[in-house]
Amino acid sequence: MTTEAERRDGTRARLAGSRRYRKRLREALHGKRILLTGASSGIGRAFALHAGEAGADVALLARRAEELEAVADGVRAAGGRASVHPVDLADLEAVSQEASRIAWSDPVDVIVHNAGLSIRRPVVDTKREDLERLVAVDYLGAAALTLALLPPMRARGRGHIVQVSTIGVLTGAPNFAGYVAAKAASDHFARTLRLELGGEGIRVTQIAMPLVRTPMMAPSRIYRAFPALTVERAAERIGWAIVRRPLRVAPRWAIALELLHALHPAPLQWIFTHGHEPFHAWMKRRLSRLERSAGSRRTRRACD
Repeated sequence: MTTEAERRDGTRARLAGSRRYRKRLREALHGKRILLTGASSGIGRAFALHAGEAGADVALLARRAEELEAVADGVRAAGGRASVHPVDLADLEAVSQEASRIAWSDPVDVIVHNAGLSIRRPVVDTKREDLERLVAVDYLGAAALTLALLPPMRARGRGHIVQVSTIGVLTGAPNFAGYVAAKAASDHFARTLRLELGGEGIRVTQIAMPLVRTPMMAPSRIYRAFPALTVERAAERIGWAIVRRPLRVAPRWAIALELLHALHPAPLQWIFTHGHEPFHAWMKRRLSRLERSAGSRRTRRACD
């Protein structure tokens, strides 16, 4: 059992870590221009506010103009600058035109490909239009943005491209074939770009993000019972990636599963084949307990 002293020590450590993160992020981003996709909610919104506090100039991209304006107000209130660019990443022509306008107005120092579309569906139930939309948003839109913004970066001899992906690319993810395949395409595009541009002063970082509690996961009710990052913690992973500029950010356990699959895929196949349904049954039971507990707390508050 955790003692009160241990809890206080943990709180102090978290506060110290947060202060260090904010300081380092400000050193890395103050006065820099960032292009951030998926900026209207979730991880994108959280990181936009971090970047604003760090004194960055953030170009916010997403489909929903009203939500983007609200995020832009938050960035300005935090001390940064912001511009709003409503665009659907599936519209490749609009993406290229918007990116060209952004690059023309002011060079971009950091691109954060954070936007993502996920559909939870078994392969046998997947529709062609699902795949087309997933590939357009998760791969082709990000690639079109990169192609439009890369020439100014190369001309200046510096820049940083951050590709936010998923641990599903490393481990596999039943019921998410289209999403994982589209993200894998973006990952390999980014990896090849990194190999080609390694000597030109442009850094490429891939982030294999675990499950995060965002609006994107809300339709899958069962994942409320699954351990997940908050959007704040996920945004910090992006921030630290910009500060440290590693080649890849990924949980050690996901890398271990990737290595296991590369060296000996049979055990991982057995785990998914025989453990997938029991695991989901356990999650359903856990979700039921969590919902009963939440219901009890609401009842007590109502009585108080």
